[in-house]
Amino acid sequence: MKKKNISTRFKTSVMSLVMAASCVPAAMVSVPVGAAIMPSVDVSALKKADSGIGVGDTYKGFTADIAKSGLKTIYVTFTPDFTGKFTCGFGIGTTKLPYWLEYDAKKGFIDSKDGTVDIAATEINVTAGTPVTLSFDVSKIDLSYNPSTDEYPGKFEFRSYYAGESKGTITVDKVSDNGTATPLPNPDDKPDNPDTPNKPVENVPHNNKVTSGDNWSFKDNGDGTATISSTVARQVEFGEDPIILTLGYDEDTYAAEGKIPEEGDPINSHKFMYSDFGISDMNGVTIESLTAIIESDEEIDTFMYGGGLNVKQGSPADTEYAKKLAGIKGKESAGYWYNDCGEDQLKEFEKAGVEFDVKPSNGATMTGAGTYIEAYWEVPAEVQPYTDTKPDDEISFQYWYGTKAEQSEDAEVPEKVETVKLTGAVITYTKEITVPYTGSIAKKVTAMLEHNDEKKNALHVTYADLGIDETMDVYAIRFDVSAKSKVGKLVYNTGTSVTKEADTKEEYWFQESGDYCVLDAGEKAEIMWIIPTKAAGSNSKSNFVDPDGEVYFGYYYGEADALSIDNVEVYYDVQTTTTTSTTTTTTTTTTSTSTSKATTTSTSTTSTSPTTTTTTTTPVTPKVTVWGDADESGEVSINDAVLVMQSIANPDKYKLTEQGKLNADVVDNGGGITNSDALAIQYVEAKTITNKAFPMTAVELDALDTE
Repeated sequence: MKKKNISTRFKTSVMSLVMAASCVPAAMVSVPVGAAIMPSVDVSALKKADSGIGVGDTYKGFTADIAKSGLKTIYVTFTPDFTGKFTCGFGIGTTKLPYWLEYDAKKGFIDSKDGTVDIAATEINVTAGTPVTLSFDVSKIDLSYNPSTDEYPGKFEFRSYYAGESKGTITVDKVSDNGTATPLPNPDDKPDNPDTPNKPVENVPHNNKVTSGDNWSFKDNGDGTATISSTVARQVEFGEDPIILTLGYDEDTYAAEGKIPEEGDPINSHKFMYSDFGISDMNGVTIESLTAIIESDEEIDTFMYGGGLNVKQGSPADTEYAKKLAGIKGKESAGYWYNDCGEDQLKEFEKAGVEFDVKPSNGATMTGAGTYIEAYWEVPAEVQPYTDTKPDDEISFQYWYGTKAEQSEDAEVPEKVETVKLTGAVITYTKEITVPYTGSIAKKVTAMLEHNDEKKNALHVTYADLGIDETMDVYAIRFDVSAKSKVGKLVYNTGTSVTKEADTKEEYWFQESGDYCVLDAGEKAEIMWIIPTKAAGSNSKSNFVDPDGEVYFGYYYGEADALSIDNVEVYYDVQTTTTTSTTTTTTTTTTSTSTSKATTTSTSTTSTSPTTTTTTTTPVTPKVTVWGDADESGEVSINDAVLVMQSIANPDKYKLTEQGKLNADVVDNGGGITNSDALAIQYVEAKTITNKAFPMTAVELDALDTE
């Protein structure tokens, strides 16, 4: 049995190191230098005079002041003294790693990673003197209800980041476990143009995934396979030759007249094939959203748009097939397509007898749109199960309506913007695939890439340097990247060497034509590349990744001039071998012949050689490289003890590779990773022993603990 308890001598140091490595802040405050921080206030006796918060200030409260147990929601009610946009942040302590979470408008509560909170800002519109109540769902968080304490995990913080142009003040009226809340917004991604602020968008759902730099997951299925998922984005740009979208000319209008629009005819929509974005492998793909980049020569006030995409014919999401069944003119051969439609148009279709199994969404409306627009359209969740995903399938963007920001004084009806330019688009999708799996190898890499220098914008690293040999089939690679400032939209591409058997455009090399992008990379991103089937296949016979070659990562664009690749992890499967053995069987026959004179005995021997083929699966398993080296850095340090503890406390986030597990299993080797392994590794760091003492028994560790 492994030793279960860590010595008191090391327990505190291990936990503090785990918290440090998990980026748990010493004090979750992100305010300008010199800003006044609100003192702790007993919520039950809160006075307005104690709760005035200006820009950069923080109100700190305690879970125990709100409820004694079972808290599901925290409501914060405040009154602003200004009218305009208010941006706030909310963080709370937890009893488990990572010990502090920040509320993110898109993802809910997330690990703040580097200790800052500006990544989790929430923006709403407020009116002077009108109370606002915000709700924060804490039902899935492990909370502590100990009496008020400035230590984690009993604390929460509510912060003011931005309070209109006047830099106004809010007054916290109460914090409670019940109330009527203002729904928190789920903002769109910021536009590439830094001079263009976010624009309010109505009607668009936010039920799907977005790319923020770490949207991937990995599950070892325990049966020799693993399921890997990654949400990524791909972009296409039209450069100096934008597509013109013309108001009022749609496909239905042409169809009702028995016409098909030809190239050059005015049209309000554009259809993209998935291959336009460079997507060559649609296996396991779920389309999440399309963001159209729209530019206008004149300022736009109201901008309305919708979308559509290929779906399985006759499925509940096939809105065009439903119109065909109802006998709508121009829909005689319609199908394979889901389409948004306006509310009035929807009523007309239903009045005409169209029965929609999946009711079409009503598109999106943007106000104060300006001249540069990122029009985000999301595939409704109820449509996703029925989408067709072949490279030549299509997704469309439709320009429905636009008004000029400056109207003539004598205009009786709003003046419309007749045409806009479609200059590019970004498609977001999730790819999930189950592949053969033996293990993974993570290697620290120190590579600085500069996107504005073609000689310095790419990483080339051999598989041999990553620990991959000819016995391993590679199926996915993760790149951990970081920058000294926010990257914004990170544009990149990946590639790999392949064997001569691969059917690729370039001999011995595979790289898709379209660029990938992370829409909001922040200062760090974890990029999981699931290698497309054309190169990786689904088994050893169809895997053409060349272990004698290299892998490539190119940094093509980002707000940060330089990007560092810190870690590369390769997910692989070990090939199997087949051996053939031959068994020889000998048969002896004895014949006796009797004559009058004597008996003659003759013996004949017949040999037969049936062949028995035995298939033996011989996995080539990793061997211990350095005892105690959990992070595979090549040496033993306190970082290895921290990683072991993290992997035990939060295995979904902190994973040891198969090699790391072998190296770290130093106490009662073969029994799996426990806290005892972390303790033993600490003795190496403390120079009490060297790693030559590994592996050791729990009894030997106990002896060290009592010295």
